[in-house]
Amino acid sequence: MKPASARPVVIQSYRTESVPEWLSGCMTSVCDWAAAQGYDYRHIGDEIFDMVPAWYRANAGGRAPVITDLARLLLIREELSAGRSAAIWFDADVLIFDPDALAIDLTPAYAFGRERWVQPGPKTDARPGSLKVYRNVHNAVAMFRPGNAFLKFYIHACERILKAASGSVPNQVVGPKFLTAIHNIMGFDLIDTVGMLSPLVLRDLHAGGGPALDRLIAATPTPLAAANLCSSMVGAETDGVSVTDKMMDVVCEKLMSAGV
Repeated sequence: MKPASARPVVIQSYRTESVPEWLSGCMTSVCDWAAAQGYDYRHIGDEIFDMVPAWYRANAGGRAPVITDLARLLLIREELSAGRSAAIWFDADVLIFDPDALAIDLTPAYAFGRERWVQPGPKTDARPGSLKVYRNVHNAVAMFRPGNAFLKFYIHACERILKAASGSVPNQVVGPKFLTAIHNIMGFDLIDTVGMLSPLVLRDLHAGGGPALDRLIAATPTPLAAANLCSSMVGAETDGVSVTDKMMDVVCEKLMSAGV
């Protein structure tokens, strides 16, 4: 058996108090998957924000997603420097509902998740209730191996983008927006089985079916084994969907029993 310091490690972060039940279940699913794979597991609480320079936090306007986008990279760098053969990040709101089907290839130097986001079609589309699938790259799951060239650049890019920031910055500025733009030029290795569920898809899952869920399934040639459930949208209305913790409780139960 490899020494503990050389084994791959799975990393997650979330506060340790007042954690919604459904989100606690998400983290348990990742921890259990890591154990089944023979990987180590590391959880870090809100102290993750202390890893990020004060100026970066200030320029990010206190936006947790933007701060965490850099913090996760610093954690990954720390683990790889300690001798890990690979470091895998999962957002706390990723639910692994088909663990036997989730196998993350550790061969590439680095990889990110493939996102298919279902939302209303453009206003120029006159069809009522029209939907569009946007194809992006997300970092709710990310894998890095030692010696890769991209991790150092990505840390540098986060810092440079935030140094130039003035006023409010979008939550995805150094996450999916940045990664999708770079992917469109150079092409990343992508993890197909960890998706991203939009509020419209969450509503359909809660209801037992619907057009947004159908569009996602049709656009996903490789069945999903896990998905990010977008906890940042809980308590808000997006695309006409009010996402609540109660809705997420039901969605998680249905995903664990039947998947997508």
